[in-house]
Amino acid sequence: MKTTIYFIGLIFLLILASCKVDNYATPQETLRGTLTDSSGNPFVTEEPNGFQIRIIEHGSPTPRDFWGMADGKFNNTKIFRATYKIIPTNGAFFKVDTVETEISGITTVDFKITPFLTINASIVASGQNLKATYTIKQATGAGKIRNARLLVNKWNPIVGMNYSDKSNLRDLSGVSDATIQQTEYTDQIAGYLESGVTYYARMAVLSDNSLGRYNFSEVQTIVVP
Repeated sequence: MKTTIYFIGLIFLLILASCKVDNYATPQETLRGTLTDSSGNPFVTEEPNGFQIRIIEHGSPTPRDFWGMADGKFNNTKIFRATYKIIPTNGAFFKVDTVETEISGITTVDFKITPFLTINASIVASGQNLKATYTIKQATGAGKIRNARLLVNKWNPIVGMNYSDKSNLRDLSGVSDATIQQTEYTDQIAGYLESGVTYYARMAVLSDNSLGRYNFSEVQTIVVP
């Protein structure tokens, strides 16, 4: 009987020990910033899968990554106060230097990046057809330009490789990069537009890179009367 009481008491103590309140502070510091090109233009990409910010706490070998936004901004409000190495990664741009700084309160770190490609596009309605006219500029050292895609969504302004209702592919793999950069292209999605509908469209262009990331033009709004 005494043995049974002893074991019951031991189990009760173990339960109490397991119910102790976690007194660790929650992460409350903020890291924010923007990726811009050499001219100060925001890095235009998609969300998610556009780029990530990698932070590595001083003294720790383990990196932490979080996704940036489609307009080149990033914002993480759940970081512990500490000194970190910070670098943009996993995007369609060349590597940049790592920044080391303390994240305390609201900490802003901006980066200058060089996109692989820059796309200027005009996308309009032409009857029931969606028509895109665009040019492609390639950064020195970027990989071979492979293809261009006209992407469009009905009603939804989030347009990307994983978010499009309709697309049109132009294969550029057999065309020299020099010729591509000297050419103004016109692509269209025929017979797609409906009266009274708002569409959102952009161009996506791929150059050879290990991640298969596309560069993008700005999202444009097309209202069909």
